[in-house]
Amino acid sequence: MGMMIDVARIDNTTNNLANVDSPGFKKDNQAFTSYLKKEISRMEAENTERKEKYIGAFETAVVLDEVYSDFQQGSFVETGNNTDFYINGDSFFHVSGTDEKDFYTKSGAFTINSEGLLTDFSGNYILNNAGETITFDKDSVIDENGNIYVDNVISGRIGIYAFDNEKQLVKKGNNLFEYTGNQNGINEDFESKVIQGGFEKSNVNSIREMVNLIDAQRHFEICQRVITTEDELLNAAVNRVGTIR
Repeated sequence: MGMMIDVARIDNTTNNLANVDSPGFKKDNQAFTSYLKKEISRMEAENTERKEKYIGAFETAVVLDEVYSDFQQGSFVETGNNTDFYINGDSFFHVSGTDEKDFYTKSGAFTINSEGLLTDFSGNYILNNAGETITFDKDSVIDENGNIYVDNVISGRIGIYAFDNEKQLVKKGNNLFEYTGNQNGINEDFESKVIQGGFEKSNVNSIREMVNLIDAQRHFEICQRVITTEDELLNAAVNRVGTIR
């Protein structure tokens, strides 16, 4: 069970490290829980009878209980590109997937497609606060309040939203999240500021993740040695101690 936990830790850590340069990526953390609690007792003689006496309890295993995202904000990376945006706050950009499902992202590294619409690099559309696609060009501007200016005329406001319960945001790949809670828990954000010309960096700390990886690998090796030692002891018990002379 310890080795299985270490494998889960290694998988999680390597995924975080693989996305250390992914704009807006939120690292995953893990929570573990114990299970299969066993009661311990011993038999004692009382008068002429033997009775069971309770000693205590212990857990016989640990399992991965939950993988959850850490929504701590990443640092600002200045690029100078007018299609890159950073939200100084806890909000997310509203995205429409290719299947027209609603998603949300912290990755503000956008581009302009052949139709002149603002999209992410997977081709998903970035939406305004009315749920519509955004017409954009190299001279378009979005101010800190999220207002979109095309040819110096306001054409709308980029959709940025906060959530009552961020734990109900589920990763769907490509830095997209789907909100699984009640739609009343989605709130348009007018407090956070939008900065054009840069995006949010991943919140993965590569040094800390490397330490976690080394720790998990070493613990895995220790568990292996325990199993090997136990196997050798059983082998000795069967082939030596149990030998009939």
